[in-house]
Amino acid sequence: MSPDLSPSLLALLLQAVGLAPLAVLSFLLNTSIRRDYLRYFWRAWTALVVALLCLFVALRFPVTRPFLEPVYFCGEYVFGAFLLAGCGNLATGARYGRRGRWLALPAAALAVVLAHAHPEFTARFIPQAGLMAVFFGLSLRALSATPPEKRGRVGTPLLQLSLGSLALLFAHYVPVLAWSHWTGATLPRAYAAYTSLFDLLFETLLGFGTLIVVLEREHAELGLVNAELRAARERLEVLARVDPLTSSLNRHAFYSMVEGSRSDEGAAGCVAVADIDGLKLINDSLGHSAGDAAIRAVARAIRQLVRADDLVFRWGGDEFLAVLFGVTEEEARRRLDGLAEMLSAVPIAGDRQTIAVGVSVGLAPFASVAELEQAIDRADARMYRGKGAGRAPVVAE
Repeated sequence: MSPDLSPSLLALLLQAVGLAPLAVLSFLLNTSIRRDYLRYFWRAWTALVVALLCLFVALRFPVTRPFLEPVYFCGEYVFGAFLLAGCGNLATGARYGRRGRWLALPAAALAVVLAHAHPEFTARFIPQAGLMAVFFGLSLRALSATPPEKRGRVGTPLLQLSLGSLALLFAHYVPVLAWSHWTGATLPRAYAAYTSLFDLLFETLLGFGTLIVVLEREHAELGLVNAELRAARERLEVLARVDPLTSSLNRHAFYSMVEGSRSDEGAAGCVAVADIDGLKLINDSLGHSAGDAAIRAVARAIRQLVRADDLVFRWGGDEFLAVLFGVTEEEARRRLDGLAEMLSAVPIAGDRQTIAVGVSVGLAPFASVAELEQAIDRADARMYRGKGAGRAPVVAE
């Protein structure tokens, strides 16, 4: 690892140039995806690229070594610190602010001491390799706290693999380089060249792991947002189709049903239009709360008399529509004749008394969905004829 080893220098330069796109891509992602861990990661990669370039220049031009080698050591500390912060934030959401800035001064002092500790770079790199192995190990430990539901399929496992590999790779430098330094044995030229390539390989995997994690997290959060939007839309659709006072369907729901069933010519049955008798009198004499109680009671009674798959709509202020599919007029009349008995004693909220609620009903058959509106008009007219003539509450032909 001396200046005359051109293969190692070339591998070092390749390592710096190869990691530069990761730093740029992480930075560009951070401009559009505001996440703390992404901010930590792009700063880590930037610091590492700067550190490696400084080391390359320092080894290639020894005159610059006293100035650039401390920058290399310090840059790797910055890389390790931001990498650890990014993994911690990714796992638990922990944020690292000004509390850790006081470590910058001792880190810079350590970098200067290491840069001048020994005339051979191999000896100076031994403690540096140990420190970086600790950084990678701590980052792997911090990442292990990621909840299972946030691990993703590829990103987190790839980060764990690359962090573990880098921790082992840098840890092995310590005994190998120490043995070479103390025994005077020369390491093979291929070792010096290929270790930098292995550094590049695992650091590239680490960089892609950080990017994949970011994209997986954004995809998962986008899925949650879309699910919330779908749920909100469904709630709004329910609100748009349901009458809030009676929980019956409203006219909007009826016309949506008709528009969606125009082609269903085989549907036949009977419609019933029900109108509350004397609702204004109830409101004037007992108050609007009593009128609301009467309206709710009528809606509840109709739903109890028809089948579960029949449709009940609040058609107006005091008017209801029931659509009974596959039911004849006789069957519909038989069912709705029970309304008078069910509404003979409607309780009033906040009052001990009960009231009898009268309802007039008109019936009309239909042969298809397309005839529904005409059938409703006929049933409405029969209901009003019966109300005016004082006939029985359920009126057909």
